[in-house]
Amino acid sequence: MKKSFFLLQLLVFLMVGLGAFAQTVTGVVMSEDGPLPGATIIIKGTTRMGDDPKNSVVDSFERLHDVDNVFVVDGGPFVSQADKNPTWTILALSWRTSDFIVDQFKQQNF
Repeated sequence: MKKSFFLLQLLVFLMVGLGAFAQTVTGVVMSEDGPLPGATIIIKGTTRMGDDPKNSVVDSFERLHDVDNVFVVDGGPFVSQADKNPTWTILALSWRTSDFIVDQFKQQNF
């Protein structure tokens, strides 16, 4: 278990170094003895959402600015750290993006 604890710490260190925000829902995700029941970690902020491709990675529908038909539907587009679990917000944005993809497909805009 010490190896998985080290790997989790390394992952969080690397992601935060790349600009992500690390949020633990229960405060502590893992101890040296292994993962804690009911604990989770949510890394977000690595694919910033915005209208300007110079300052963001995805548009308001979570579509990549630089690559057609590629969408990022997770916590990556969050531009700030909330103090609550973002799961419902991620689900809502994913649903919105899914509706957009279906509409684009119906219009044959792909």
